[in-house]
Amino acid sequence: MMVWLAIMAVLTLIAGGGGTAFGLYLTSRSEMMGKEVKQVAETPSPTRVSNANVRDLPPIITNLDQTSDTWIRLQTAIVFDPAKVEKPDVLAEEVASDILGFMQTLSIAQLSGSSGLQHLREDLTDRAVIRSDGRVRELVIESLVVQ
Repeated sequence: MMVWLAIMAVLTLIAGGGGTAFGLYLTSRSEMMGKEVKQVAETPSPTRVSNANVRDLPPIITNLDQTSDTWIRLQTAIVFDPAKVEKPDVLAEEVASDILGFMQTLSIAQLSGSSGLQHLREDLTDRAVIRSDGRVRELVIESLVVQ
């Protein structure tokens, strides 16, 4: 019985020492991270472009490629420079029609997961930039519903 109590006391001391060492490590690590966060906060952020304009595109509702019973609703907006775009409504309709054609070629597997959404956003932005001859800066996905 005494041997068992002695072993338990030694294990308790080892666990307490290990916990203390780990706590000190985390404390010193958080202090270093606090300094890095302060340095990042002090660096100037990139300036926002003041001459950008945002135009909502009409909602895109279509079925996906492989199944006729899976529907998708996509609400997007484009960011563009108003000095470069003479008719933003026409540009918005052209980009929306291009997106509609692209969405009809997708499958549900291509949209699944966060990486699928990221790839979709990149593909749609690339298509909008190409379709507008570089006048569109970015395409923003506001909502995406798959049913």
